[in-house]
Amino acid sequence: MPNALSMRPPRCFRDKEAELAMRIMKPFTVAVVGDLIQMMPFANRDDPDIQALVEVMRKADITLANNENTIVDRLTFRGPISHMEAPAEIADDWASMGIAMVSKANNHTFDNGEAGLIQNFEQLRRVGIDYVGTDYNLTEARLARFRALPKGTVGFVGAYAEVEDYSQIYGLPRGDPIFVNKEQLEQLHAMEESLYERGKEVPNPIDKDSARPEGSLLLFGRVFQLADVDAAMDEVASIKKRLEHHLNSKGPITSKNNSLRLKVYQGVTEAQMAQLRKIAGDEGSGPTLDAFDVHFKVTPGPGEYSYDMNEVDEREILREVRSGKQFSDFEAFTIHWHQNRYSFQRYSFDHYPADYQIKLAHEVIDNGADLFFAHGVHTLRGVEIYKGKPIFYGINNFVFQNQRFRSWRDDAERQPVTLTGPVIGDGETNESRWAWLQRPENLEAILAANSYESGKLVQVLLYPADLGLNRPGSEVGTPRRPSPELAQSILEQMVEYSRPFGTKISIEDGVGVIRIPS
Repeated sequence: MPNALSMRPPRCFRDKEAELAMRIMKPFTVAVVGDLIQMMPFANRDDPDIQALVEVMRKADITLANNENTIVDRLTFRGPISHMEAPAEIADDWASMGIAMVSKANNHTFDNGEAGLIQNFEQLRRVGIDYVGTDYNLTEARLARFRALPKGTVGFVGAYAEVEDYSQIYGLPRGDPIFVNKEQLEQLHAMEESLYERGKEVPNPIDKDSARPEGSLLLFGRVFQLADVDAAMDEVASIKKRLEHHLNSKGPITSKNNSLRLKVYQGVTEAQMAQLRKIAGDEGSGPTLDAFDVHFKVTPGPGEYSYDMNEVDEREILREVRSGKQFSDFEAFTIHWHQNRYSFQRYSFDHYPADYQIKLAHEVIDNGADLFFAHGVHTLRGVEIYKGKPIFYGINNFVFQNQRFRSWRDDAERQPVTLTGPVIGDGETNESRWAWLQRPENLEAILAANSYESGKLVQVLLYPADLGLNRPGSEVGTPRRPSPELAQSILEQMVEYSRPFGTKISIEDGVGVIRIPS
């Protein structure tokens, strides 16, 4: 006689390929844009060149973006003040553009403390925009969130790639000075000169630090100086004081980003590695060295960065991508990253992805995501079609109204600036401190519209956007359809940056077109 156990139905083993397949069969369009750094609304402007882009976003089945600045209600917000607060009507403007979901995981997430973050979320929810990538703990921040559409359910995961010490790639000093003798300082100066020499290989190389006091050197994010020289101490103390104020004026923060932590290696030659070992008093050997709280690795040439992803972060992010896809019919993944391949190029000005970025993008697609897009780098990067799915390595700032920042308009603090990092100018006003972000590369963007039929990607349209380098201040940072000449230039750049991935982009009537063979 059969017992209760024998009468149970057999276990259901789901088909893995079917679980990770794109399951929206009707024609379906996903639009993606990059960083939204917006201070003034423009979606309803009576300007055909603005509307040409906004209409693409509105007509898509879903539009995704990165929420970089903080939206607050200025009437009620009394939290920490940063320089990127946006008024509440910006949330309405994003909704008017058709933006449905945003990632909040980036380097400006906590600019206005916990109070600002909560207000930002309240404003998004008020207008019906969902957010991912940041939440009240790490588990929640990692989770995919979902949007139910008439054609199916869309899943979305957002992340932020962060390094343990941004001073190493941003050009700011960290920690106390490291005392060296004259011979060692000369060796370090030679290392610095090797980076300037390699800067000739790339656009936007780092500037020479001509203002550094004699007997002192800023390299690898550390200040090296002779034992009897203290002229650099005032500048180091000033920078550290400003950084500590910036970091500690936000109050306690308990929320978390879905962070992918990176270990950064500074590339040096074998000869330079030997010199660094002696300076550090290290008697070891091998291709890597940890000294001065910096990681060094022997590379073919000096100044070549390499990155190791934190294994736990990588595993947990990919696991949530996979489970998120199981509960959605279409899934997108986005990440905010700034990392260059080279230390001799200006921070965040590289047009090609670093080693770990290609690896991560492929892993995300392999674990079920149907679309991958990145932002944070202040430049355009290429497009790859991997296993029939689009990867956008960098689509740049879609809205970049940074000239309206508090720090641009308040020049009360006339601080000296260093020429080794991204901040350049004469040190007279705060506006000059931000001049490094007013280059053509920062004000040219892509709006990507991805079309699917029968569950497959069939076409990608790349709409160039002109953010107005040479417009009046009131118009800078607002995206518009470019002139035919500028559109051609932007798209030709995308052709060039996508060439290493074998992606074929045709330029048709001012739009880049990628057709996917059936």
